[in-house]
Amino acid sequence: MSGRVGLGHIVTATLAVAASLGACSHADEASGGAEFTNGGGASTTGGASTTGGASTTGGASTTGGTHAGETAAAGASTEPGGAGGEGAGDSLGAYPFTPSTVTRGGTMTFTNVGAAGWWPRRIDRPAGDPGCDYKDGTDTWGGHCCMTEHATDAVELSPFDSEMTLILKAIDVKQLAVYQPASATAGAAWRRVTAWDARTRTADNLWFTQQGNGSTTFPGDLTQNDCVGYLTQAPAFACGDGRDYYCPNDPGVLHQGFSGSKLVVLLGSMTFDDARVKACSGSGTPSPAPWVAFVASELTRDGGRKYNGLCNCYSRTGTVGDGCGEINVFEVVMDNNDYSNREFASTGVRSFQDGHVGGAVCQASCDRNAFPDDVDVVDACAKTAYGSGPELVFGGDTDGCPVWRRPDGDRYFFILLDQSARSIQVGMIHPANIPSAAAPLLPAFPSGLSRATIDAMIALRLPN
Repeated sequence: MSGRVGLGHIVTATLAVAASLGACSHADEASGGAEFTNGGGASTTGGASTTGGASTTGGASTTGGTHAGETAAAGASTEPGGAGGEGAGDSLGAYPFTPSTVTRGGTMTFTNVGAAGWWPRRIDRPAGDPGCDYKDGTDTWGGHCCMTEHATDAVELSPFDSEMTLILKAIDVKQLAVYQPASATAGAAWRRVTAWDARTRTADNLWFTQQGNGSTTFPGDLTQNDCVGYLTQAPAFACGDGRDYYCPNDPGVLHQGFSGSKLVVLLGSMTFDDARVKACSGSGTPSPAPWVAFVASELTRDGGRKYNGLCNCYSRTGTVGDGCGEINVFEVVMDNNDYSNREFASTGVRSFQDGHVGGAVCQASCDRNAFPDDVDVVDACAKTAYGSGPELVFGGDTDGCPVWRRPDGDRYFFILLDQSARSIQVGMIHPANIPSAAAPLLPAFPSGLSRATIDAMIALRLPN
């Protein structure tokens, strides 16, 4: 057992196999693929409203103390600045959390990620142009669609080395940070490039939109409605003339994503009353299902924030998302069918390399109480808890049918994509049970991390 700080959407191989396993399927089969649309009707003048403005410069302040009913993260000081850590001089600082049953944490580790290949890319060229070698036809709304076969010879993490956009829905975010290598030098330290803290509501290099143009204001609590939010860096994306990369008339998604290796970490909660969640459009039946995803930024720039299904990079075969890359980091499937269960979350990776990897779901018959209270990651097929974080190999085997028990209370959620390791690490950590490998990062959210810390995070196999 590693040391601790503080207290302590496609079918499986065949439908017949899935049926025999009972609980095991994939999120795409269950939900038909999560869409980025918000249903319309919301304001077109920026992101959701929030109290207080946000600046695009400077790190978030660490002022603010523990609130009633809350405690500081394990090993943390209750004073501003938290427990310190690497680059602690500009740390966000430990955030007070509401106590809940302490769980053991969990990881899902995707390995052998990246391959030479291609995906369909939309470009802005007239009908008949030879560049339209994948498609020369119409898009979802009857307009012209020109797509080319965009090739890559990169094998380290592709296509996830390209620009990516963070997707957030129905989650209450208290802190958020993104880290990337400070240079291309092997073994380089990583620096914090984006940050936000609910105590100050100050954004550092962040752009957020649900509908409309967006702004540097981030609301944090996204559980009041079922709008889908898109989070990128603040600088604008340079579109060029569109002949080699399509840019829609949608300023909200025309901001730079996160390229290369990256670590996204947030402190948040998926615990709320479903009944309070309103439809983004202002009418209709809301979908209160939490969703955290990390997707190719070009997928959000197809002219419909992914909804333009007949003219986007999502799939080259039209079936399994074998295109430009989408990661459902934590997706709760609530579609009122046999594959839906609000008490579990799915993690799945889609790309041209291997179609769909992971993405198991626990069917409606799954009971969260059938597992011990301290468990976060379980095998939906075997109906057992994992003793060590499952591994999922691109082009290889998957360790069972891993899914998450939907957490009760605050958790640190993270996704780490590393080019040199060719891996994607997804994890969940209770604030009162931070593993020693993550202690340089949590709960302080420092301004920088050593390469050794990144390697230690990649090596985590929680709950072991």
